Amino acid sequence: MRIVLLSTTCLCLLLAGCDKAATGNGNSRSMDAPVNSDPRFAEAASPAAVTAPKLLNANDSAKSEADAVATTPLTVALPKIAYDYKYNFLLPADQVAAAQQAHIAACDRLGLGRCQLVSSESGNGNAASLKLRVASDMARRFSADLVASVAKAGGRAVDQSISAEDVSKEISDTNARIHQRELLIQRLTQILQTRAGKVSELVEAERSVAAAQEELDQAKAWLTELQGRVAMSDVEITYRAILSAASPAGSRDQGPLSETIGQSWWFFTATLSAVLRLLIFLAPWAIVAGGIFVAVRAMRRRQVSPAEESADLTPSGDIAPVA
Repeated sequence: MRIVLLSTTCLCLLLAGCDKAATGNGNSRSMDAPVNSDPRFAEAASPAAVTAPKLLNANDSAKSEADAVATTPLTVALPKIAYDYKYNFLLPADQVAAAQQAHIAACDRLGLGRCQLVSSESGNGNAASLKLRVASDMARRFSADLVASVAKAGGRAVDQSISAEDVSKEISDTNARIHQRELLIQRLTQILQTRAGKVSELVEAERSVAAAQEELDQAKAWLTELQGRVAMSDVEITYRAILSAASPAGSRDQGPLSETIGQSWWFFTATLSAVLRLLIFLAPWAIVAGGIFVAVRAMRRRQVSPAEESADLTPSGDIAPVA
């Protein structure tokens, strides 16, 4: 009985060992088959293995180009704007000249590169004007300082305006015109240097060069002016005095009614002054004209008087009828 059991156990162990060996050989064959066993499968698989990296490289290059386009910054041309500032200030009569001089001094402190005095006019103390050119990047801040200084002097801005003009197209057209004229001058100069052509053609080429050079100089001057308008803003300031008949001139606590009365009185005095000036101007001419008129009239009277006396002395030729 023991012998049977031992023999049966040995037989089972031998069968299990054979199964494991068969399984191991099958797995090794299945792993080696795609590489060595079937050549047709190897030929079919090799194009895919070669094409796949190419497709990956194409995709990578397209992606890199898209990333490069996405990261490239866009150049946007900013508009070229020329600004003009206009201010109309009302101040006490004794502060008009002081405010004008203060604004001129503020411009001088900035320097010629950032502020330039164009014109300055002052009247009899009741009115004045000032024109400046200020760098565009600080024109608004400078204008705010002007308003603040007038407010400290007891005045205010009754009218202020800011106008803008887009000169981008004019600058672009002028640059294109300059480029065209430079090319034309270059070509005509080459023709003149080579002296290829007839004498009449060379003379015409010289005239064309002179005309093109004149147009080029004009275009460059216009471009410089446009660029100057963009870089520097015009600031026009007008000062007027607050005159009041109800309160002393220069009083800083004037209401609307007092200001209206003052303006009416100023208009009346200005009109009266204009009329007096006109009369003073015309008085000498009126005296001369009156003298001439009196002299002419006296001469006519002298000519008429002898004629009347002779007519009175001459007897009448008519005889009265006898009844």
